[in-house]
Amino acid sequence: MTRESESELLHFCATQRGEFREDAWTTFAPIEKQEMAAVCLFLAGVDWFGHQQGLRSAARKLLNGAETTFGTLARSLRFDTPRFANSLKRRLRHA
Repeated sequence: MTRESESELLHFCATQRGEFREDAWTTFAPIEKQEMAAVCLFLAGVDWFGHQQGLRSAARKLLNGAETTFGTLARSLRFDTPRFANSLKRRLRHA
């Protein structure tokens, strides 16, 4: 994920926290489907974002129903969860 696409994703996530639409997560073009699925699974597993059911459903759709764990997906993508979480929390505080 590039810094530009990460910035777009952070903005998207901040907007979706208040105006959640599951279909928006499955059609967000700037991010690859596996990366978006990882973000969905990550956010579905934290208590500060909300929308856990919708995020899990979006992840299943993005992965075409394939069963995978967040840990497996995050490792394969080298998803930096602490960096992403901190960046998103900062964005949410200033929204």
